[in-house]
Amino acid sequence: MARYEFGAGLADYVVTPSDGLWAVGAGANVTVWDAAEGGTQYTDLQDAGGTAMTSVRADEYGGLPRFFGPDEVTGMWADAGGLARAWIAAHNLPTSGGTDESSTDWLNIRDFGAVGDGVTDDAPAIQAAIDAASEAGGGTLYVPAGRYILSAALAWASNVSAIGAGDRVSILQATNQNLDLITGTDIGNVTLQGLQLSGPGRGYGSAVRFTRFSAPTTPNITLRDVLIQSMGGDGVFCHQLASSVMHRVRVRSCGGIGFHLQAPQDTVLGGTSTSLVGCSAEGCVVAGYWLDGMSYTSLSACAAQGSPTGYRLEACTGVTLTACGAEQCTTGLTVYGGTGANAHGFVTDGSDGTSVWVTEAAAGVVLLSVTEVAPVAAATACLRTDTGTVTTVLGLTAVKPNSLAGTVNILDAS
Repeated sequence: MARYEFGAGLADYVVTPSDGLWAVGAGANVTVWDAAEGGTQYTDLQDAGGTAMTSVRADEYGGLPRFFGPDEVTGMWADAGGLARAWIAAHNLPTSGGTDESSTDWLNIRDFGAVGDGVTDDAPAIQAAIDAASEAGGGTLYVPAGRYILSAALAWASNVSAIGAGDRVSILQATNQNLDLITGTDIGNVTLQGLQLSGPGRGYGSAVRFTRFSAPTTPNITLRDVLIQSMGGDGVFCHQLASSVMHRVRVRSCGGIGFHLQAPQDTVLGGTSTSLVGCSAEGCVVAGYWLDGMSYTSLSACAAQGSPTGYRLEACTGVTLTACGAEQCTTGLTVYGGTGANAHGFVTDGSDGTSVWVTEAAAGVVLLSVTEVAPVAAATACLRTDTGTVTTVLGLTAVKPNSLAGTVNILDAS
């Protein structure tokens, strides 16, 4: 008899409705059943360490931890107390011959010749591991502690993930200043976790560059506990990103944009349904966060520091910033066109220009409890709204004067 592994996957998250949108179900208690409705609850479960349990509890980000189901059960219906159950499937299913091949799901890059001594060029070995996982239909690469020198970009593949021993010890070090570190076109279902992606400190390369050419979107991309630094270009560039998450990703000292999510409006497609949680962009030359054409996307508890623009929402639809902040940025937040941008609990500290700027006919902008703190003497305005824009403001704390044009609905008692 065999128990199969569940949880800790790309889709293993609990979401709950929140003010008409969706938020992660932090700490949700999840039971599992043998039917979409009614049926019998499975209570013979085990956690990752083999301890018996009857239900599973999501972490603070709504993610289900790794756990094991009852003997020989390969799929179950998960119930988090909502109106419907969701199907979850085991990760380590047996092959058609009946043999459990779960060990092949994990490939150690050192088994392919990677050294990680900070001297050897490990790009060919790691690329071989990626290719092997891809040819097998997918898998997870384990990146042990070490500094892995890369003279060439790694061409990533769909359904291939990489997990390191931590962003301080599992380091992929790019040495070619004009090449990206990790690239991929028309790929999806990729997780990068517990890694440091470090660049040569100059040039044009980005740490992660996922682009779309013929596929509808770039779906199901997860970056978690990743440190990116010293790239000549963007920290993260993703084109047509969809149904993706970035949790605790830190970008430092890059020559372009920290997080650049692009979904051009000249196509019928678009980037959508993406969340950034607990991310930070520090000292990026162009901007901390630049979302171009994204829809139904949220940034929560994110920070930007030391960039000309902290956050730029360009031609976006339904993008929300919650408890985010910008420090020592010329402009903390720019809403450049688009509809339905929201900033709740947004703080700018030390701005030397305009704390929040709404322009290019942006409509449906809502600013709730936005606070300006200690702008420098040369700063010109707290809130600037241009002609043709529509903005609603509640609870604005301004130090510098506001420059208001267009339609501005101020709901304060004053």
